[in-house]
Amino acid sequence: VDMSSGSLGQGLSCAVGMALAGKLKNKDYRVYALAGDGEIQEGQIWEAVMFAGANHVDNLISTIDVNNLQIDGSTNEVCSLGDLRAKFEAFMWEVVEMEGNDMNAVVEGLKLAKQKTKQGKPVVILMHTQMGYGVDFMQNKNKWHGTPPDDEQASQALSQLKETLGDY
Repeated sequence: VDMSSGSLGQGLSCAVGMALAGKLKNKDYRVYALAGDGEIQEGQIWEAVMFAGANHVDNLISTIDVNNLQIDGSTNEVCSLGDLRAKFEAFMWEVVEMEGNDMNAVVEGLKLAKQKTKQGKPVVILMHTQMGYGVDFMQNKNKWHGTPPDDEQASQALSQLKETLGDY
């Protein structure tokens, strides 16, 4: 990990800069960025998206965790994101969508995204997930966005995750 920026939308801008530097120096690497759907409400994200598409930063893969929840509630209640696929396509990005709670779909989606790089466009993966997946008292509840479980809750969560995810 070269950088961790938190929830202010700065990570994608930095990733675009790292990817562009690689292209300008003829380096053969890809840059990966991860953001949440609440985070992409930040204006800096869309400036980076626009720049990357317009400048053919095609060694970049950005993954958006689309769980429709953020710390203050649902993304639709706080600030609707609309049709993310259409938005990224309008900014000249390749779009891959996957079920983010299915590990096999994640592996295949990442392979597909990697294949789509270096073809003139950056790639975004819209990874549809459920917050707290596999833990009944956490699933789809935004209150767990920034709240750590106590010891008993953590034990219960880990037990449920082992049942849900198996060896993953």
